[in-house]
Order: sequence, then C-alpha cells, then structure tokens
Amino acid sequence: MPLLVDLLGQARLSFDHIDRFAVTIGPGSFTGIRVALAAAQGLAIGAGKPIVGITNFEVLAAAAAEAGISAPRILAVIESRRAECFVQLFDASGGELGGAEALHPEKVPEWAGPGRIALAGDAAWRVAPYFDNAQTIAVTADPAMIARLAASRDPGRPVVPFYLRAADAMPRRDV
Repeated sequence: MPLLVDLLGQARLSFDHIDRFAVTIGPGSFTGIRVALAAAQGLAIGAGKPIVGITNFEVLAAAAAEAGISAPRILAVIESRRAECFVQLFDASGGELGGAEALHPEKVPEWAGPGRIALAGDAAWRVAPYFDNAQTIAVTADPAMIARLAASRDPGRPVVPFYLRAADAMPRRDV
C-alpha cells in the first residue's frame, strides 16, 4: 500500500483520478492471490470504484501478441512450483482458444496440438524442450498491460480467484 500511495504522489494524482481498479486473479500462489484480491477489493470499495479481474494467462498472451510473434498460437505457461505447469492456449492476437490446465511439462505438446507455437511465461523454459518448433518470447505480467486489459473489460463481472489446483492447507473441521 505504501508503494501505491508513493506512486500516486509522484504522479500528482489521488484515488479520485482512478476510474477502476484492476487485479490479477491467478493462477498463482493461493495466499498471493487472496492477498492481492483482498487489497484490490478494499481499495475499490474505499474509493467507490469498480474492480476488474484479469487472469495471468490473459496478461501474458496479450503481452506476447503485442510484442509480435511469428507463430499462429500463444501458449501461456505459468510456474506452479510443483511438478506440473499451468497452461492455456491463445491465438496470435491474444484471444482464448480453450480452458486452462495444470499439466506435467512433457504432456503439454500433446495437449497443445501440432503446429507452430509461441511460449510465454515464467515456466516456458520447462516446456520448451518438449516442443520441436516453438518460439519462446520473454514477457511478464506487466502492470501497464493489466491496466490496458482492464480498461476494455466490463467492471460488472464478479472478481473471484482463478485456481487450477486445490489449496495445500485445509482448515480442520473438528475444532
């Protein structure tokens, strides 16, 4: 929060200048997603502004499309910190081609199907050795891209976490 206040101060802006808040909703660390959502929702409620949720996949695909790729498809690949990776396919302009999955790296090429593909995301290095004809592009979940995507989205949709696997820790039911 102090960073946000500093940034607004440097830009000589206040919360009144913000039209909407944007937050990435996952996939990612269970706790990280919850903290980010709670903070963004608190800011939005406090400022009386709408909030928009964007998946990390959407951000990576849009960044790859904007950077210019030579492949007809983009595979967004996110580190799960487990044996599997989180993956989702997009067309070359960043449009979704299907749902997201949690897959072991060696299974990703079969799941993605044949043809040229661009790999984007922090786990692209884990799946790249299993592809014959893949372009790897270095992009990140840039806050400016998140803002651009959020500006074009309907702020009326509920903002909920996007998980591809269950939480590791579960509350005890007998307490």
